[in-house]
Amino acid sequence: ASLRVKRGDALEWKNEDVVAHTVTAADKSFDSGSIPAGGSWKYVAKKPGTFNYICTFHPNMKANLIVQ
Repeated sequence: ASLRVKRGDALEWKNEDVVAHTVTAADKSFDSGSIPAGGSWKYVAKKPGTFNYICTFHPNMKANLIVQ
C-alpha cells in the first residue's frame, strides 16, 4: 500500500484492530511507538521522499509514504 501526500500535510493513523500496532519508518525518520487498540497517532509530513514503514509488532504489515 502507498499513500502520496504533500509536504506539510497532517496524517493520522487510527488503530481499529484489537491489538497494538506501530508506524515505524525503515530509516527511523518517524516512529509512532505503540498505538493501542482504538488509539491513533498523528504525524506531519515535513521532509520530501519515499518512506517505507512497518508495524514493528507485525513486520508483514508494511506500506510506504510518498511525500512530495
